[in-house]
Amino acid sequence: MSSCSVKSGVSRRWLWLLLSVAAMLPTTGCRALCEQVRWCPYCPPECQLSEDATSAEIIAHINANADRLYSWRSTSASIRARAEGGLPVTLSANIAIARPRQFRLRASLLGSNEVDLGSNAERFWFWIRRSEQPYVITVGHNDLPKVRKQLSLPFEPDWLVEALGVSPLAAGEWSVVSSRPSQHRLTLVAERRSPRGGRVRRQLVVDTCLGVVIEQSLYDESTSLIARATLDDHRTDSETGIVVPRRIELEWPEAELSLVIRLKDIEVNPSPIPASTWEVPRGLGSGPIDLVTRRVLR
Repeated sequence: MSSCSVKSGVSRRWLWLLLSVAAMLPTTGCRALCEQVRWCPYCPPECQLSEDATSAEIIAHINANADRLYSWRSTSASIRARAEGGLPVTLSANIAIARPRQFRLRASLLGSNEVDLGSNAERFWFWIRRSEQPYVITVGHNDLPKVRKQLSLPFEPDWLVEALGVSPLAAGEWSVVSSRPSQHRLTLVAERRSPRGGRVRRQLVVDTCLGVVIEQSLYDESTSLIARATLDDHRTDSETGIVVPRRIELEWPEAELSLVIRLKDIEVNPSPIPASTWEVPRGLGSGPIDLVTRRVLR
């Protein structure tokens, strides 16, 4: 047997021994071993919540993060978009979000504008260059119930801001519907009346070990899914200690539209975000057209 084979066999045995020892150690022991050998096998994450945490404690933990997160912005995002009957397209994007319902997503392909989706205090809008309606559609928040059936995209600004972690959860609204302790998963639901006039059901799936929301869904009165946000790759901002997901998947089944958003760099609580960020866009196709009055917004 060659000396190379002997060394390789010894290395493999040493590796398996180290992994076996690490697996038997508690998390703190595993991390101590990592520090001593300056190399780290897989160590289970340190759980942020106890196994018997109540729904109130879980909501309080999530809100401890959300209460400090007023806004975030990314100018280096990528979006993989799939629309009805089409092939997925990867876009470059800028995204900004702030309380109470400010949101802006602008995406482009090879420097050409493709998507503009947003909301401010008074109204929301959306524009998709490749859609059958090549103009900016806008609706006042208070007018949303009047035009629900006319919207090709069931956009819920309040839900989206909450789903992306900027709006704290109302503690008294939520109740537990299922628990999977072995998988560190807890599902909570809450009901409220939507701006569209009907009752909606919101559903949260929480990773009880990491203490973060990994999925938030919105259902209508007939339990049909309106929208879903799946959140992944949560990271802690080095300056603020605030946790923000770096991968976000948004789905609107009724519109057969899904967006997978990857955030390369995030500014947490940037100050200030220019007021123009929250203005209804002009110069994209025609419009903007108010869907209630059917007139160009002045």
